[in-house]
Amino acid sequence: MQRIIQLSSFCFLILASILLKAQDIHFSQFYNSPLNLSPGLTGNFVGDIRVVGNQRSQWSSVTTPYSTFGLAIDANTIYNTPVSVGLGFYNDKAGDSEYSTLQIAPSVGYTYFIGDSTHTLTAGIQPTFTQKSINYDKLKFDNQYNGISYDESLSNGETFSNDGRSYLNVHGGLSWNYNIGQRKSVTAGVALHNIFNPKQSFFNNNAIELHRRFTFHANGLFKISDRIDGLPGLSIMTQDQFKEIIFGGSGKYHLNNGNYKAAYLGFWYRNSDATYITAEMDYGSFHFGVSYDINLSSLKVASKNRGGFEFAIIYIFEKYRPTIKRYKACPNYI
Repeated sequence: MQRIIQLSSFCFLILASILLKAQDIHFSQFYNSPLNLSPGLTGNFVGDIRVVGNQRSQWSSVTTPYSTFGLAIDANTIYNTPVSVGLGFYNDKAGDSEYSTLQIAPSVGYTYFIGDSTHTLTAGIQPTFTQKSINYDKLKFDNQYNGISYDESLSNGETFSNDGRSYLNVHGGLSWNYNIGQRKSVTAGVALHNIFNPKQSFFNNNAIELHRRFTFHANGLFKISDRIDGLPGLSIMTQDQFKEIIFGGSGKYHLNNGNYKAAYLGFWYRNSDATYITAEMDYGSFHFGVSYDINLSSLKVASKNRGGFEFAIIYIFEKYRPTIKRYKACPNYI
């Protein structure tokens, strides 16, 4: 039985890389990973420099946890121009074989002002270097069973010509942002990833390519009461025969208590896969987010509905800008 399980795991890995075309890295808190969501969101924030960190761990209840990490930095209005720039690092490691995807993604955005600064349209492009790798030494093969038990000192009897592949990729995006008024705004956009369908086979099979991924995303902010805002959101992604739809929202409660500025609580649904809850906080220039997936797919029999945690942290730097105070000088009659 153990041999069958190990061989099945290996076959699943190979099929995942060959048949499933390796779906792209993405996060449940898509709105807290802007450069990964769309190059059109480069520089789309209030401030000067934004640093974003994301970490996701899942399937620890079923197998070796799948871990995804992201770190990005972007800046807007470079040298007082409409140009914004960013740089993202993303790493995904999956399963016993430590199947790894590393991405280094610089991005450039250009913002067009529709009337004034409250209404903008931003176009972005993101050339990306990707490296994929697999550790065959972490896998177990039938030749390593001596008839009684597994013996890792035995040769696996396999010859692998390649344990990795690197390629260049290009993504593009367009985002629209409208600040309607105080505590009332809308953001929406589209993105196209893997524009040139890079080849990704470890076995030099040029027929195996990374399919284009189309994304539509939208978020809103609406005042409900003096202290409460509503933040609905939607993300639709399609890649080959795969489709992911996320919708839901959060409630934002304004604390107005020193550095503790606001707290959020949200509920989201991902089609045919999971529902998840989010809890977030604004503290000073920081934004913290945590979410937990509750698995609803056919894997729930094995996972017992347990998905995984995801964490996000955002920090925004703002340059000090002195306030200009206007006054009238009273004449001195003395």
